[in-house]
Amino acid sequence: MKRQVALWIQLIVFTLLLVASGALWFGREHVGSVFAALTDSANNTKGTPRDNRRGRKIPVVVARVTETANNVTVEAVGTGRAKRFLTLNPVTSGEIVEFAVRAGDRVKRGDIILRLDARQAELAVKVAMTKRVEAERLMARSEQLHGKSLISQAKVDDARNISQRSELELKQAEEALADRTLKAPFEGVVGIPKVEFGDRVTTDTEIITLDDRSVLLIEFEVPELYLSRVSVGHEIVGHTPSFGQRTFVGKIDQIDSRVDRTSRSVMARAVLPNPDDRLRPGMSFAVEIILPGKTFPVVPELALLWGKGESYVWRINNGRAEKIGVRIVKRLNSAILVDGKISNGDLVVVEGVQRLRPGGAVMLLSQPPQRSGLSSRLETKND
Repeated sequence: MKRQVALWIQLIVFTLLLVASGALWFGREHVGSVFAALTDSANNTKGTPRDNRRGRKIPVVVARVTETANNVTVEAVGTGRAKRFLTLNPVTSGEIVEFAVRAGDRVKRGDIILRLDARQAELAVKVAMTKRVEAERLMARSEQLHGKSLISQAKVDDARNISQRSELELKQAEEALADRTLKAPFEGVVGIPKVEFGDRVTTDTEIITLDDRSVLLIEFEVPELYLSRVSVGHEIVGHTPSFGQRTFVGKIDQIDSRVDRTSRSVMARAVLPNPDDRLRPGMSFAVEIILPGKTFPVVPELALLWGKGESYVWRINNGRAEKIGVRIVKRLNSAILVDGKISNGDLVVVEGVQRLRPGGAVMLLSQPPQRSGLSSRLETKND
């Protein structure tokens, strides 16, 4: 009987040990915090924390909080074109007898591009001038005779009509002669000629291209998501493979009135100054539009911790640690934009967080500069 009682006692003790071991196993993550809480409670009852009674402080490495705007960089690809451009065609047919420009020449408005054979047109002008002189003489003689009542008024009217018609014929002949010369309609740079001296051309023949590239126009698409934040006059930055890392700054000049229902984007046109004439129409551009956002604190990535489904940082205030809950706004390369009760210039712990407790005394192993290396120009990009 006594042996059975002993076996039952052993079984009960074994069961209790098994239950205790299982509880410790499943609650192993909270044992430290419970023990620390009990220890802190015991120390508080004595009036002085244990570390403080022993004069010990937890060593930590800290960094200073900065702040930056949550800017969004919208990226797009566009193609540049000249402010004004066209392909010149002759007004009339004929043989080229003079070509006055070469590829790359800069011309002004009215400068001669080429001349066509104008011998027939010049003769037509001389004939028209002769007819006009004869018509003027006839008009003068008719008025003189009418003054002497030698001819009727109808004869005078006929002479006047002949004079007017001769004037029109002369203007037509002069216009035909002027059409034998092709001139630049505006200032710009000519391309490679498509014809040569001696070629016979018609009104359908393409002669040469002319570009006014004092500024370039770049058309690109802006996602509908950012349409309300983009307006005419907004600054853009352009990059082109031809110039590596060099940037070109321009402004949005026009925004389309409709959003494309397929791409869910709107077409925008930017003006890019080209004062040194280094940019060319047809170049591809990577366009960036920086949209300013709200300013948030920036902390190093190592300072952000997680616990119970929440993110937080340890802030140092008067030599003691404070646990501050924060919300992640954006992740940058080595830092994080957060939203919480921390301010620019606050100190946050980046190393030594394992032994920290709210209100615990700390010892700073290194004092960060007044401003950390994080620049206020940090930005996020829209992919």
